[in-house]
Amino acid sequence: MPLLLSVGAFSANAVILLSDRAPGLFRRVSARIDTGVSRVADATGVGAPGTDVGVPQSDFDVHVVIWAAAALLIGLAAWSWPTLFLASGAVFASSVVLELAQRSYTNSRTVQFADLVANAVGVVCGTAAVAGFALAWWAVSRGSGRSGSC
Repeated sequence: MPLLLSVGAFSANAVILLSDRAPGLFRRVSARIDTGVSRVADATGVGAPGTDVGVPQSDFDVHVVIWAAAALLIGLAAWSWPTLFLASGAVFASSVVLELAQRSYTNSRTVQFADLVANAVGVVCGTAAVAGFALAWWAVSRGSGRSGSC
């Protein structure tokens, strides 16, 4: 089940990051990202005259959440510590590929170093959550395996 959810998470991340306006459930997230890009265009003078020129709203938290979810799901599908860390590296590498692909596949998204940092933070958070769960599970299962005798 976690593996199937992981595929869904990667698909959702690809839709969010590679489409100019993601349909349905992701429309709100995509609109927020597109708004940030529009504000950058306005701030650099590329936007229409007389429009609001300001500092763009960061979508750092969006990147953290979507990549933490992906790392969490793929991490839950991992069966060992080496697999967890290998999978986490693959999730981060995928996030970098999708970020760089924005240059070629979208008209309104741009590659940003801050997004790569947010992706890394998300992957670390998701991996840490899985590691914490695994350690807690190990501690509980080890504790329940002992009998009450001395």
